[in-house]
Amino acid sequence: MASDKIKVAVRVRPFNRRELELGTQCVVEMDSQQTILQYPQSTHDKERKQPKTFAFDHCFFSLDPGLNNFASQKTVFECLGRDILDNAFDGYNACIFAYGQTG
Repeated sequence: MASDKIKVAVRVRPFNRRELELGTQCVVEMDSQQTILQYPQSTHDKERKQPKTFAFDHCFFSLDPGLNNFASQKTVFECLGRDILDNAFDGYNACIFAYGQTG
């Protein structure tokens, strides 16, 4: 069994049709285990606010399959799901809690 009992991961999903039609811009950047939230550019802001940075065990960027850092479903499964399934088949309790909007 893996030594980590709890892992926290975040995944940026692709834009849905409505978001694409509205010309939504991505305000999330991911670098290894860090997620950076940039404030959107606004005509009302004289000075741009500082970005917020958060650390997670895993950060997956699935917004655009054409990018080098794109995380496919297989990538996410290999990183998180495989160990959970292996441990469950070995008789350990396992749980995945997914929160947020899905496609």
